[in-house]
Amino acid sequence: MAWQDTLRDLDDRLADGDITSTEHRRLRDEALAEASGETRRIAADSPVFLAREELPEPVWHYEPRFVDGEALFAGGGPVKRSRVLVGAMAVAAVGVGVWWLLSPSDSEPVAAPVAPPVSAAEELMGKLPALPGTVVSPPAVLPTSLGPQLGLYSREIPDPTSSGLVNTSAMDGPRSLAVNVLDNGTGPDHTQALLSFATTTGWADAPASATDGVHVVGAADHGAQRLRAVYRSGRWTVSITVSGPEADQLLRPYLDAFVSRTRIALPAG
Repeated sequence: MAWQDTLRDLDDRLADGDITSTEHRRLRDEALAEASGETRRIAADSPVFLAREELPEPVWHYEPRFVDGEALFAGGGPVKRSRVLVGAMAVAAVGVGVWWLLSPSDSEPVAAPVAPPVSAAEELMGKLPALPGTVVSPPAVLPTSLGPQLGLYSREIPDPTSSGLVNTSAMDGPRSLAVNVLDNGTGPDHTQALLSFATTTGWADAPASATDGVHVVGAADHGAQRLRAVYRSGRWTVSITVSGPEADQLLRPYLDAFVSRTRIALPAG
């Protein structure tokens, strides 16, 4: 009886209750062991019944080729997949090493960014008094070349060493107020040049009056009046301009009061 028939007979006897499951398992193991022994006795050149332990070991041959990751993992076999994993781990290790070498050490202090130097005009912006009313132009440093466009001085006035022209302005009801402070740099004071420019350009027609080093010029036309106070404060030439209705009799006191506040930050002289 072939071992396959023996196994079928044992299954039938178990189903009929002739043997227990324990006896069925023992007899089945004996039949399989006997069949295995017979298989090993078959000639080695038989193409059908080669014993499992006599089968040749599979030889895995790896041929490198350029394929995408999906194709490589879909059908490359265990050797290919293991090599890919080893390669990926090696690349990751190299990346970690490069990051470690390039990252700053805790023992090496990192230099703090160096802030650009602040110019004299930029320092002055924070010292000017707050303007009354609504600020139209917050304090800012303008190029000195804009002074002629603002009607302050002629084009040849600015000194090459000047750090700029500080400018700010506001509206206070019907009145307007503008403050301009020119950095003279290493050049001379330009108070008289600003006063002359105001009169020669027709901006002012009244003769200048001086009180404690502060010179005031002005004019009135077309129902409006304007006044400008100019004085020296060290390296700075200060110009404060107000304008309002011609009937405003308090415009000059208004100007004098703001000049007094400005002289706290920029004393005359």
